[in-house]
Amino acid sequence: MVTAWRVRVGSRAAIDGTKEQAGRALSAAQALVASDLAGDLNRLVAAAVKGVPTVYDKAMDANYLRSGLGGSYHRLFDGGHTIVGAFRAARGVSADDTVVQEALGTIKALMRDASTPRGLPLATWDKSTFDSVAAALESKFGIPKAWFYELNTYDAADLLGGAIGVVSVIYRWNSADTEEFARLASTIGMSAAVSANPLLMVVSVVSIARAYNKASSADEFAELVDGSFKGAATSGASLAAVAVAGSAGASAGAALVLGVTAGVLAYKVSDKVSLVAIARFAKDHATVILANARATARLD
Repeated sequence: MVTAWRVRVGSRAAIDGTKEQAGRALSAAQALVASDLAGDLNRLVAAAVKGVPTVYDKAMDANYLRSGLGGSYHRLFDGGHTIVGAFRAARGVSADDTVVQEALGTIKALMRDASTPRGLPLATWDKSTFDSVAAALESKFGIPKAWFYELNTYDAADLLGGAIGVVSVIYRWNSADTEEFARLASTIGMSAAVSANPLLMVVSVVSIARAYNKASSADEFAELVDGSFKGAATSGASLAAVAVAGSAGASAGAALVLGVTAGVLAYKVSDKVSLVAIARFAKDHATVILANARATARLD
């Protein structure tokens, strides 16, 4: 009986330890996909799907080739580069291909475009509307037009980042406490903002809402603040490490190792720090100092 109880306790501890390690790995990976390593990932995908343009590539570019609208940004406006638009444009362009070959050819063409700096659009915009909205955002809020374009497109690295974000949220949805989930939400939010990843931003909104719901239902807003601070610290450490490695001319592999190491170390160190506790400590001491100063003034 005692032995069985010990086995159950040991198994539960092992599971908890595995979840903690997995949480650290997911947090580090999330930040790394938003770093300069995203370009290396896109180049790997490009190498895997490279080849001469096929009839499917040309079908997707057909409207642009006729009008020249949008220049290098044409994918956002020509209607042939959304997932639905690509399959519609490629339908029946090769009488010799089966439906399966047509689908595979279209997917490969999409992946070729997704691995380029311009990426693929979430939806097709009217160019004049896009230009007017982008101009308004830049003049009123200082949001660059290039960043607004990035917000409306995604590439292979963005797809991976979004997938990691979804897995992270699902994995921790019920098991994580308020602080841990807030840490996750902060990590995802920072990564989404840095990379202008529209897919990850959707995941970020969901995770932030879940973190707030956990905090409000358990009256744990201090834990929400602490978790958000720790998540930002973890992401910031990984991003900074990759940036420093890149500026020093390190290889992608070395930058990856440094980024993961920095993220894990920041995760461990931040566990020992409570932003709320520090704020309360400072507030209490400031109150004591102020009271002493007033008492001294009265005596004088």
